Amino acid sequence: MKKRFVLLILFLPFIFLTEKVNAQDVEQELFNAAFPKFGNELKCDENISKMDNKTVLEFRTELKKLSNAIDDLVAFNAGALTDENFKVFTNKDLKKIDTKKLQPIITDKRNQIIEYMGTLTKYGADSINCIKTIFLFDQAYKNKKYNEAYKYWNFLFKFYPMSTKSIYSKGTDVIEYKYKVENNNDVKEKWIDTLMKVYDQRIKYYTDRKYPKGYVLGRKGKDLLKYRQEDVETAYKILEESIKLQNANSEDAVLLTFMQATEGMYRKEKIDAAVVVDNYSMISDLLARRLKNIKENDKVKQAIDGVDLIFTNSQAASCDKIIEAYQAKYNATPNDIPLLNKIAKILGEKDCTDSKLYFDVAIALDKAEPSAFSSYNIAIMSFKKDDLNKSKEYYDKAIKMEKTDSLKAKYYYESAIVLSKLGQKVASRTNALKAAELRSDFGAPYLLIATLYASSGCDEMTSPKSGNLSRISYWVAVDKLNKAKAVDPSIADQVNKLIYQYSSNFPNKEDAFFYGITKGINVTVGCWINETTTARF
Repeated sequence: MKKRFVLLILFLPFIFLTEKVNAQDVEQELFNAAFPKFGNELKCDENISKMDNKTVLEFRTELKKLSNAIDDLVAFNAGALTDENFKVFTNKDLKKIDTKKLQPIITDKRNQIIEYMGTLTKYGADSINCIKTIFLFDQAYKNKKYNEAYKYWNFLFKFYPMSTKSIYSKGTDVIEYKYKVENNNDVKEKWIDTLMKVYDQRIKYYTDRKYPKGYVLGRKGKDLLKYRQEDVETAYKILEESIKLQNANSEDAVLLTFMQATEGMYRKEKIDAAVVVDNYSMISDLLARRLKNIKENDKVKQAIDGVDLIFTNSQAASCDKIIEAYQAKYNATPNDIPLLNKIAKILGEKDCTDSKLYFDVAIALDKAEPSAFSSYNIAIMSFKKDDLNKSKEYYDKAIKMEKTDSLKAKYYYESAIVLSKLGQKVASRTNALKAAELRSDFGAPYLLIATLYASSGCDEMTSPKSGNLSRISYWVAVDKLNKAKAVDPSIADQVNKLIYQYSSNFPNKEDAFFYGITKGINVTVGCWINETTTARF
C-alpha cells in the first residue's frame, strides 16, 4: 500500500502537467478542427511570388469563415449563440473552452493571411475594401487632411502594399507631415524610420521602368541626409548606389545631395581628397549631360552652381589636393584616355594649369588622341609659359576641331586675348566678335574689344571731317562696354567701373567744336578701328 501511495505521489505531477498542456492546447485544437485547410493545403509560403486565381478564392473563402468565427464568439459572449444559429463553432464547443484565448488565435491568423495576400495580389484579400480605402486615402490627401489620410495609408501600407503607387508617392508627404508636427524627438526619429521603410517597401513592391530602384534609392538617400545629417555614411552609400544605377537619369537634387554627402564624408575623414575630386568630376559630367539634354534646365543650372560651390569651399578643392589626388593615378596608367580627359578638365576648371601634371597630361592627350580638347589644353599651357605663338597655334587647332558652339566661343575669346598680347589687335577683335556671335549672352568679348580701343591711342577721325581728335577712341570703347553689359548683366559692376573711368577721358568739348562736332553728332573713328559712334562729353 505504501509503495502504491509513493508511486501515486510521483505520478501526480505528470498528470497535472499533462492536463495543463492539454488545457492550453484545446483552443488551438478547436481552431484546427474548424479550419483544417490552414494546416494542410493553405500555407503562407514565402517562396512563391504570385498567387493563382484558384488559391486566391480558397484563401478568401477561409477568411470569410474566420470572420464568421469571430461573429460566433461575439454572439456567444453576449449569450446569443445557440446550437441552431452558429456559423462556424457550435454553442456546445464554445462552452468547453476559454473564448478569450480563442479569439486572438483567430484574429492573428486572419491578419496573417491578409498581409500575406497583399504581398502577392494587387488588391489582396478584400478587393472591395481595398479600393474603398484607396479612394478615402486619396480624398483625405487631396484635402490635406493628413492625420485622417494616415489612418487609411497605414492600413494600405500594411495589408495592400501592391495596390497603388499612391501609398509611396503620396505616403512620403503624409509621413513627413507627421514628422514635422511631432514635438517628441524620440517619436520624430520613429517617423524617419517609417519614411525609410516606405522607400524600402516601394523598391520591393512598386518600381517600374519610369521609377526604377535607382530612382527610389536617390529619394531615400536624399531624405535620410535631410533628416539625419549625422548618418552621412549611410546616406552616402545609398546615393552612390542610386547614381550608379541611374547615371545621367539621376535627379538634379540627388546629384547635389551626393556632393553634400561627399563633403560630409571628407570632413569625417571617411574618404580622402581623391574620392572627393573623383565624385565632383563624375557629378559635374552627369550634370553637363543633363544640361545639354533637358530643355527646361533651370534646376540643372542651380544644381551645377550648388555642386561647384560645395567643391570650391571644400578643403579638397585646392590645386595641391587635386594634383595629389590624380598624380598617382596618372603615374599608374599614363595612357588611360578617359582618365587624361578627366584630369585635364578638372585642372583646367580649377585653374591649376601651372602644374607639371597638367603639362604632362596635355602632351599625352595630344599624342594619343588629338582633339579640340587636347589642343585647347596645350594652348592654355603654352600661354601660362608665355609662349604666345605656340598658344595661338593650338587655339587655332582647337577652334578648327571643336563642334560645340559654346566651347568654340570660349576658344575664340581666349585666342583673342593671346592675339592682343601679340599686338595683333585687328585679329584679336575679329576673334572676339566671332566668340560673341556664337554665344548671344557672352559679354566678355565686347569688354576685351573695349580695352583694345581704349589702349589704341587712336586720334584719327574720318567723318564728318578728317582730322585728329584726341582720345576719340574712348567713345567707341564705351559703346562696346555698354554692349557687354546689355548682353551679359552679370558683368555689369565690372563694366560700370570701366565706363566711369573711360568717360573721364572723352574728347574735350572745345577741341571737338573746332571740327564742328557737338553732342549727338555721328563720328567715325579711323585707324584700324573704323567704327561710327555718337559724340558725348
